[in-house]
Parts: sequence; C-alpha cells; structure tokens
Amino acid sequence: MSNLHTWSMGAGRWLGVPVRIHLLLILFVVALFGTEWNYSTGSTSSFAGTAVVTTLILLLSLLLHETAHIFASTNLGGRIDSITLFPWGGIDESSAPSQPHAKAVVSLAGPFANFVIFLFGTTLLIQSDHSDIWSLINPLAPHRFTAAEWQISLTEIVIWVNFQLAFFNSLPCHPFDGVEIVRAWISSLNPDASKFRMESAIRLIGNAVAFAFIGFAWFFRDIQTGPIQPTWILFLLTGITLLFSSNTALQLALRKNPDSVLAPQAKKQDDQNSVESFFAFPAYEDDSAYSQWLSEKQEARREDESKREQEEDERADKILEKLHNGGIACLHDEEKLILDRVSERIRRRRQQGV
Repeated sequence: MSNLHTWSMGAGRWLGVPVRIHLLLILFVVALFGTEWNYSTGSTSSFAGTAVVTTLILLLSLLLHETAHIFASTNLGGRIDSITLFPWGGIDESSAPSQPHAKAVVSLAGPFANFVIFLFGTTLLIQSDHSDIWSLINPLAPHRFTAAEWQISLTEIVIWVNFQLAFFNSLPCHPFDGVEIVRAWISSLNPDASKFRMESAIRLIGNAVAFAFIGFAWFFRDIQTGPIQPTWILFLLTGITLLFSSNTALQLALRKNPDSVLAPQAKKQDDQNSVESFFAFPAYEDDSAYSQWLSEKQEARREDESKREQEEDERADKILEKLHNGGIACLHDEEKLILDRVSERIRRRRQQGV
C-alpha cells in the first residue's frame, strides 16, 4: 500500500477510518470535465452543471460504497485500517474476517449499497414514465444535468453512476470487489487449495473478462455514440487495463504471503514506482506460476499412479491365490494383464535396485 499512499492525498476520516484519494480519481474527474466540455454544445452553464453534479454524485456514491464495506467488515469481525479511493471504489488495508463467506459479504456490501440506490431511483422514474431501463443504465450514454428538470436529471445521474459502480464492482476480476466472491467460491469447492492456485485461477478469470472487453471493442467498432468516440476505444482501453491489472495483482497477492512459492520471486521485484508495477507482467522464471503449476500437476500424476499401482499389487495377491486354486484357465484377460503389469514393475524395480 505504500505505493498507493505515494500517489494519493489525505481526505480525512470516514467512520474513524483514514481515507485517501488516489491520483487516478483526480485524473478521472479532470477527464470528466474535459469530456463534458468537448461534449457540450457551447453552453458553459450546462457544461459546468453536468460536470460538477456528476462529480459530486460520484464522490457521494463512493462514500456510500466504502461506508457499506466498513459497516459489514466491523460487524463480521474484520477491521479496515485505511481506504484509498479510486474511480471505481476503494482499495483498503484491512484485517478481513476469517471465514470465506464473511469476506464475500464484506466485498458485496459496497456494490449492494449502490444497487439499492439504483433500484430505488429506477423504480421512481419508470413508474412515472420518465425513462426506460436501458436509457438509465447504458454505460455509453451518461446523463446530462438540466436546470429546467433538475429533479429528473439529478435522479438519472444518481441511477447511472450507482449502476456502473454496482455492475463493475461485481465483475470477478481485479481491481473489483467481485474477486473476493471468486475466492470464496474456490475455497468452498476446494478448502485445501494453495494460495498460488487460487490466485492463478483468479488471474485466469480476470484475463477472460479482459479479453471479453477487447472483443466488445471489435463488435462496437462501427458505433459512434456517447461522449467518447470512437466507442470501441473505450472497450479496448478497459480490456487492456483489466489485463494488466489481473497479472499485476497476482504478484501483489503472493508478495503478501511468505509461505507462497512465489514470495521470494515477488520480493525481488523493485516497487519504487507504482506505475511501473501496475503495468508490469509477472516475471516467468524457473519458479514462475506456470512452473509451479506444472510441478504440482506432475506430483499429482505421480500420486495417482502410485495409488493405482498399490491397488493393482493388492489385487494381484488375490489373483495369484485364484491362480493357485484354479489354474491359469480360471483367470480373465483383465486379471492376466494385471499380473503382467505387476510382474513388469517388479522386474524393473529389481533392475533399478529398488
């Protein structure tokens, strides 16, 4: 987290938890103003109103999002020591609850709070016939603030911002909250899964989501809509960012676990510049994740083979007893094959001096 602090500034305390604002959030707000200036039709008041209102709603929605995380963590036995705000939410230093399902609840609390706001606002507007559901949530069409209909336009912005926060934070990839749901799911399926296996699986899922966004860029290549044009570049940049984030998160996660086989490798990485760390692929050397995965696969195969040979040895004793009592004619073809394999292993062990 030291890198996050280097690129962030203090923003006081929320519910007793120190909060910092990362440079990315500041740049996002600057880009919001710049985009709105370019998208506006020469009306300075409209530009200023939309940009300012959207920024305030985003900050309030992030406040709600992180407050829900703090509340859930506190009530489930965890503790959040500090939060660094990004455009999509926050990354925190915390002591998470011990149970996987409790960690999942803490992670879901933020997106759930945003979804509740989205659902409440959507119900109001749809029942009053002012909007339809797609126009409210379309990520390519952010809403404008108009003073003449400020109640409706304000509600539309609140709905749009909270839906985007809820949706993206539900994605099962870094840097979103959905990652913890994946961890809980893997832990429930295989409680003994090693750290590197779990993080490698998360990276695989994250890469799949990233390539999905890159694929969307191809499908949207001819669409020109929204304030960012061409539209495909938005999907392409999102996919590339998620791809680098998933790969970098593997290093960061394993660096925190000294028992991991990748910890010595990760500790050798120089973390002086967080930007370089974010845009760096994991180093694939002899002790890389792939090598470790291959080693575990080979070990599992050897264990399966040893177990099968032991079962055949035990069955061979019964076959030999059957052979002694009834002769070779009473043996089935499968039993003869088992005797041949066992005999061959015994000869091979004698030749190897085992």
